Amino acid sequence: MRRLGQRLLALGVPAPAAMAALVVGWERDADMPAWQERRRVLSTILELGAAALGSLQGRSSLERLVYSQYAQMADTAQAHAEELARRDVNEGEMRRLSLTDVLTGLNNRRGFFIHAEHIFRLAQRKHARSAVIFADVDGLKQVNDELGHEAGDSLICDAGSIFRESFRDADVVARLGGDEFVAYTLDEGRPHIILERLNANAHAFNLMQERPYRVSISAGIVQCDPGSEQTLLNYLMLADQQMYVHKRKRLH
Repeated sequence: MRRLGQRLLALGVPAPAAMAALVVGWERDADMPAWQERRRVLSTILELGAAALGSLQGRSSLERLVYSQYAQMADTAQAHAEELARRDVNEGEMRRLSLTDVLTGLNNRRGFFIHAEHIFRLAQRKHARSAVIFADVDGLKQVNDELGHEAGDSLICDAGSIFRESFRDADVVARLGGDEFVAYTLDEGRPHIILERLNANAHAFNLMQERPYRVSISAGIVQCDPGSEQTLLNYLMLADQQMYVHKRKRLH
């Protein structure tokens, strides 16, 4: 703070390294006690002003810090949520692949028992009718021997598509491995209709598609007794036996 002449007083803001100046002037000169009183009053005003400015600056800095930390936390939370979503997708995809037959896209053996077992137990509790269908592709070995394994894989894929089309979306359809397929269906009171549908679909496929082989499928069906203590695996084995009976009748 400096006195400039007889009527001016300058104050630096902030002191001592001033970045701005507050200059006050009076129309009349004053004696020393008056100047001291003016200095005291202006010093008080300057201190209050500096404190207010410092408070505003500190509040602004605090707000910027809080906003920055909030934005960083929000970004971190979003990244964490996205990572969890990616993990869920990856885990779901891995689980799906573990239950799926790579060649046909149907359920594999594990997928069949996981999906069908739950429905089977529910049907047993509700005393609902259901059936297990076991199927086998005819002539796969001959196709592999004469046309090669690539043609054999194509035959399996074609048979899998025909088998899948012979059932409803709610039915559990799977490839057990090799040339064997299985399905579990609810409310199937007339199992012979499934065999008729399967044969009709195979016949239509052979007429419409040009293949170096003919698709033929043998199948056996067993109805599940809701009052029996037989397991789903037991019914699958019984359907397998029925399939061989059906195959022998067709080939002889």
